[in-house]
Amino acid sequence: MRHRFLSLVSLLMAVAAMVSLAAVGIAGQATDTKAKTAAAGKTYTQPRTPDGQPDLQGIWDNSVSTPLERPRALAGKDVLSDEELAKVTAQRKGARENRDRRDQKPGSVTDVGRAYNALWFPVPGDAIARTSLIVDPPDGRVPPLTAEAEKRFAAWAAARGRFGSAASPDGRDAEAVEDGTEGGVDGRGTRADNPEDRQLSERCITFGGVPRLPGGYNNHFQIVQSPGFVVIEMEMIHAACVIPLDGRPHLPPQIREWYGDSRGRWEGNTLVVDTTNFTDKSPFRGSFDNMHLVERFTRVDANTINYEFTVDDRTTWTRPWTAGFPITKLSTGPDGITVPLMFEYACHEGNYGLAGQLRGARAEERAAAAAAKKGSN
Repeated sequence: MRHRFLSLVSLLMAVAAMVSLAAVGIAGQATDTKAKTAAAGKTYTQPRTPDGQPDLQGIWDNSVSTPLERPRALAGKDVLSDEELAKVTAQRKGARENRDRRDQKPGSVTDVGRAYNALWFPVPGDAIARTSLIVDPPDGRVPPLTAEAEKRFAAWAAARGRFGSAASPDGRDAEAVEDGTEGGVDGRGTRADNPEDRQLSERCITFGGVPRLPGGYNNHFQIVQSPGFVVIEMEMIHAACVIPLDGRPHLPPQIREWYGDSRGRWEGNTLVVDTTNFTDKSPFRGSFDNMHLVERFTRVDANTINYEFTVDDRTTWTRPWTAGFPITKLSTGPDGITVPLMFEYACHEGNYGLAGQLRGARAEERAAAAAAKKGSN
């Protein structure tokens, strides 16, 4: 869990960086992202790398607290007023403090959920004026799953012993907050009979990934450019996506990767990253190996990149969908002076918890076998 402690250190970095959001095109995020990006490009001259690429390099933070989907209570409302935005931002910045409460309902598992109390979480980033990160469809919601996708995900979840919200392609319901525990206390989880039953994040294989949506912590990533390549390293598990820019074709369809196979190109000052060849072992909201992801990175000022992505999988959703939000450059380290840093990810270094779960499953099996043997005598 050391990376969560380190994320506390990164809190100061995040707070300083989030201040810059007030100066960027937040209002632009509330309307037409592409139009505002074009307008910003007319007034801002992007720096260039020695080989002439628009320079996106640096350590960036994507901890925007606006939800991916528009809350049901805000159906039909695209944009918050200034007063509403200030209220929502204050609420979300204080949301983590509920994790320190100990007035949970009798018999609930909330106290276990609150073992991850406020210490482990940085203050959430500012909200944007839009009521959802999703800009298309217009209702700000992920399109419905196809009937095929629902059956496919149900079979996948059952084969891995998933229950509660872990058996849902949407994961936890962000609006179902109970007892201060984000996502409620629905008993979400997975079977622990074998290592393969546990989630990929527990096994340090992948955690989050692409699209690059904000999470509870470790929301930094570093962009490095060289002639012909862009590399994006994520702080979470330190996965690095190496993106060639030379027009080479995607890998053959039989080769699948955890974060897909990415190819990049420049459209003016926008980096466009086209990713296919995802694995069927790491679904994104019900989409497996048929997902097609297109990301767009446009630097609109010294401290801001407008990030937009579109996902398409006609075997999963009834239509493609698009989300977008600003990401902010970190300009100083936690002391306000030194350069920003990517922190070590070492959550499962010596993962005694996973070993304990597996030992417990074996002990239950032995007890059940002994009881069955005794009953047959």
